[in-house]
Amino acid sequence: MEWKLLRPSLRRPDAQQILMNSGWKDHGTRALAALAGIILVPCVILALWIVFVLNAKYRTCVQLENGANLGYEAVFDLSRPYLKPIAVPRLVDGTPILRDLLWSIKVTQTTIYGLSLEPVDERGYQFAWRGDVGLVLESESPAEYERLVAEAGHANWDIEINNVGTQWLITELIERPEFDAGLCPTSLITW
Repeated sequence: MEWKLLRPSLRRPDAQQILMNSGWKDHGTRALAALAGIILVPCVILALWIVFVLNAKYRTCVQLENGANLGYEAVFDLSRPYLKPIAVPRLVDGTPILRDLLWSIKVTQTTIYGLSLEPVDERGYQFAWRGDVGLVLESESPAEYERLVAEAGHANWDIEINNVGTQWLITELIERPEFDAGLCPTSLITW
């Protein structure tokens, strides 16, 4: 078979013809698209992995005997370093009882009470929450606050540390088999 007998359209074009027909502009666009794909695909996969892992981690909460739960305020907190949310006492529907960083939290069969680190005055503020009463701040209603704390009973089970924060407490309670830890309704983003 000779090349002369073949029609010109059936011959394989040489490299110079390909470059002339397609032009350098198409090659640059294709190279740029390939480079963007090489960079963007792993970035998208990494971002999705982070969202799914953090979504599972920060939707975890612990059901408490007093009708509330201890969980994270959101999956991502835009107002905090590294977007890491804080653990807060919450209602069963996911609504935070308090949105502040808490220290010295006490949990009993009926009540949650403790001290917030958010400064209302130089000491922060003390709070108490009970399902039938709601949230009571010591600064607004000292007699009601004292009554709720007095009626609360023994706090924090067998934990011997007197002052614990919500982050430490949720980590401790998740590991205990007697507590029902699961996924709860949690906002995706807060600020």
